[in-house]
Amino acid sequence: SFAELSPEARAQLPAVSVSGSTYSKNPALRMLIVNGKVVQEGQEIAPGLKLETIGQRNAVLNHQGLRYSIGY
Repeated sequence: SFAELSPEARAQLPAVSVSGSTYSKNPALRMLIVNGKVVQEGQEIAPGLKLETIGQRNAVLNHQGLRYSIGY
């Protein structure tokens, strides 16, 4: 999770602000509103930052190979 990352690792990550989400058993219907932009699984949130999966209360992100989860 984000909280488990070292302060150095956290400092390298782009800012992420989740303002909304939709979860479905069907991955094609899942989406997050992140930094004011609607994104789906597999899409890039910011340069080098990819949204891997969306859960009911968390999402898994990947920043240049570093995988971590955020709650919302």
